Amino acid sequence: MDKTDLIREYSRKVRVASYEIGAQGQMKLSFLMRMCQETSEQHLDIVGLSYEKLYEDGMVFLLITNRMKIKRMPLRNEEVTIKTHPRGVCGAQFYRDFKIYSGDEQIIDVMQTSVTADPNSHKILRPKKFLDYGVFSGEKVAPEDRVPKAEIPEDLPFVGERPIRYSDLDYNCHLNNTVYGDIVTDFLPGGHDAFRYAEVQINYINESALGDVLKIYAARKDGFVMMKGGNARGCGFTATATLLPMDGKPV
Repeated sequence: MDKTDLIREYSRKVRVASYEIGAQGQMKLSFLMRMCQETSEQHLDIVGLSYEKLYEDGMVFLLITNRMKIKRMPLRNEEVTIKTHPRGVCGAQFYRDFKIYSGDEQIIDVMQTSVTADPNSHKILRPKKFLDYGVFSGEKVAPEDRVPKAEIPEDLPFVGERPIRYSDLDYNCHLNNTVYGDIVTDFLPGGHDAFRYAEVQINYINESALGDVLKIYAARKDGFVMMKGGNARGCGFTATATLLPMDGKPV
């Protein structure tokens, strides 16, 4: 594979480990998110734009939106192939997708948006600074591929609190984006028994750090979940999820 092809698509095979499996006997949402995070990191590494390189140049990526459409989750010891493709730019946001396959069957489709920011001030940078490396193109994201903003009502019921602990932090010293998958699952109204995720969208609004406490608000109706969490500085994240029974039939 030449460099041009490698820029357009990065692919790797993963065998699902036992510790990635949850109580339902399938991969946890947070581990799906970790698999995507590691894949994008490896893609940037291999084209010479590692986290360390970008940090030295005064730039880090911050995730804005994570939308996951799930036909089914991988199972223990299953080998899956994950392919990622840079999808262009919309405003200040970079788009990247992830397609996950079991054999020839696509089982998960993920779309993420992110921005580049100063690692110290976290001031958002213009996409041009990253595009000036000349590695990825700045093509515009097609309207049909854009991720719409989730509308979350103000009056959701309070369902609990989630303190941010040291083990939650990433190398930017904030709550790692993958941990939100566990938070959504842990605070799911009505519990998770007998239901699976068909689609999840998490929107990252205001970073949480060590010592912060997220106040979680959520509601569930007819298989659709709305959730938000706030810290002392305001809304930290919002999320929506569509649930299906484990047998796949509509709720």
